[in-house]
Amino acid sequence: MDAKEERAIGVRGHLIRTVGMSEVAFRVYDAEHNFVDYEITNHDCEVVIIDPDAALIRNQAGDFLDYTAESMKPQ
Repeated sequence: MDAKEERAIGVRGHLIRTVGMSEVAFRVYDAEHNFVDYEITNHDCEVVIIDPDAALIRNQAGDFLDYTAESMKPQ
């Protein structure tokens, strides 16, 4: 396959854990719900969190990007 490069600025995707849960990838969906998982090799890529259920949590166990407590309550 020939190499294809396109600028990533403005591309919307998801940070996901891979199957083994040891790596993080950037998943991009197309209009038909197909996706590509990109291995992250960029060492200093700025991201903006837009998920309303995301929270930055600091406690004795460490610092985490996780779900808000409110979003985890049973509905």
